[in-house]
Amino acid sequence: MKRFLSAISHLYGRLARTEHRFFKAVPFLVERPAACVISVGNLSVGGTGKTPFLFELLSDPSLPSNRVVLTRGYRSPWERGFYLVTGAGPHPEDLTDETRLLAALFPDVPVLVGKNRAHSARQAERWFEPDVMLLDDGFQYRRLSRDIDIVLWDALMPAEHAQPLPLGRLREPPERLRDAHLIVLTRCELADDPTKRRWFDWFTATAPRVPILEMETKPAGWIDPQGRRLPVGEGPDPVLAFAAIAQPETFAAQLKRAGNTVLETRAFRDHDAFSADRLASVAEAARRLGATPVCTAKDRIKISAPQAAEHGIWTLEIRMRPVTGEPLGEALKRLGIDLSRCRRTS
Repeated sequence: MKRFLSAISHLYGRLARTEHRFFKAVPFLVERPAACVISVGNLSVGGTGKTPFLFELLSDPSLPSNRVVLTRGYRSPWERGFYLVTGAGPHPEDLTDETRLLAALFPDVPVLVGKNRAHSARQAERWFEPDVMLLDDGFQYRRLSRDIDIVLWDALMPAEHAQPLPLGRLREPPERLRDAHLIVLTRCELADDPTKRRWFDWFTATAPRVPILEMETKPAGWIDPQGRRLPVGEGPDPVLAFAAIAQPETFAAQLKRAGNTVLETRAFRDHDAFSADRLASVAEAARRLGATPVCTAKDRIKISAPQAAEHGIWTLEIRMRPVTGEPLGEALKRLGIDLSRCRRTS
C-alpha cells in the first residue's frame, strides 16, 4: 500500500511542477495589478494559522491603509461566482466564517470573494484603486502575479508529512518553498526546541535563501455570552472546548495556556455551521460537567447573539505574534519585507 501511495505522491508532485512551469511559460495568462500583491498561503493541507496571520497583517500600522482582501470563499455558494463584502454587514450567512469574521473585525477593508482571484483583482483595481491586495491562500494560485509570497508552516506537523499528497500533506513538492519570500513557522509556542531546530534544518536544506519567522499564538482576551470583551484573566473555568477548525486540538492547548481547566474537547468538521440542536447538545454536556462552553472567534461568528446568551457560550480571542515580541511589521522589515513600501506602481 505504501508503494502505491508513494507512486501516486510522485505523480501528484510531477503534475504540480508541470502546472507551475506552464504558467511561468505563458505570462500573458497571469494578471499583473498595479497594486502590490501580498500572498498569505501554505504548502500543506490543514490549518496553519493563515487567518490570524492575515489579521495581524491588516492590523499592522506600517501596512498602507488603502487595502483589499481577495479570498476564494472555499465551499461557499460564492466560490464559483463573485461577492463583494464591504462594511460590518449584515452579510449572507453562507459566506465562510473567515470572511464574516474579517468583515466584522475590519469593516473598512473590502473583501472580494470568488475562486477567480484574477477577476477579483481587476474589480478591486476598478472600484478601489488599492495600494495593497492581500491574497488569501494564494501560494497555489497561478493567475495572479505576486510581489510578496508568504508561506505558513505548522511547527507541529509530523516530519513524515512533508511530502506531496497522498503520502504526505503537501499540495506541491517541497522545493516550491524556494519561490517564497518568507517562511512563517507557526504554533511555535506548542513545539519543543528539538522540533523547531529540525524544521529550521529542513528549511535550510530545502530553501536555503528564504528567511524564516517564528510566530506564536497567544490568548488575547474573552468575549462573554453578552458580547462584552474581558481580559484573559477574567474568563470562565473549568471549560468545555468546542471548535469546527482544521486543528481543534490546538484550541484546547491555547485554553490551557490561558490558565483554563479543559474538562472535555468536542471537535466538529471544519467550517461546521453549528445547528441549533448541536449547540444545545454542547451546552447540555457542559452543564453535566459543571463547565462553561467556549469556542474560537471563528466559531462565534456563526453563533447568533441570542444563541450565545441562551447557552452561556464564551469565546477565547487569540493573537499571533513574532516570538521575539516585536511588532509584525518590524519583524518583517528585519527580514527584508517592508510593508510601508507596498504601494501602487501607477
